Amino acid sequence: MMNINLNLLPNTKKARLETTIKVLFIKNILELFLLTAAVVGATLVWSWIFLENDFANLAENANLINREYYTYNQDAKNINGLIKNINLSSRKFSPLSPKLKDITSSLPADIKIGSLQINMAEQQIIISGTALSRSALLNYQAVLNETPWITAVETPVSQLFQKENINFEFKAKLKNSSIKN
Repeated sequence: MMNINLNLLPNTKKARLETTIKVLFIKNILELFLLTAAVVGATLVWSWIFLENDFANLAENANLINREYYTYNQDAKNINGLIKNINLSSRKFSPLSPKLKDITSSLPADIKIGSLQINMAEQQIIISGTALSRSALLNYQAVLNETPWITAVETPVSQLFQKENINFEFKAKLKNSSIKN
């Protein structure tokens, strides 16, 4: 079997037909390109809208988080300030309990202490109270003079003129190194 193609069209019509076919081919390619561009454009617009909404939500959440963390930061600053104040106040802390125990354990039965004042700034201690007798008062003064962290125990001479029920006040100096240890 043999295929025979006869072309009975004139050359001008053949040229127009070929031109028409080329134009239709280019038209189809352009339609395909425009359709692809439209789909890509629609996808990009939809993605842009989606991303814009997500960005707005993210910015809103970031603002809420910043407000919440601001209060946490303020709380942390306040706590740090309190810790700093505690550290500053504990720098000059000295345990007085052992010193007070020294004073109370050496206290004779015939001496009653009414008040005890310790002034760390002036390194001074003031002990006031009542002694049943002058000898008890002098003995207690001697005991205080032997206390290792107290020096220069003084009592006014006027207190020594009474024989019984003597209201006394001893003023003494603290040794610098012993009260801080």
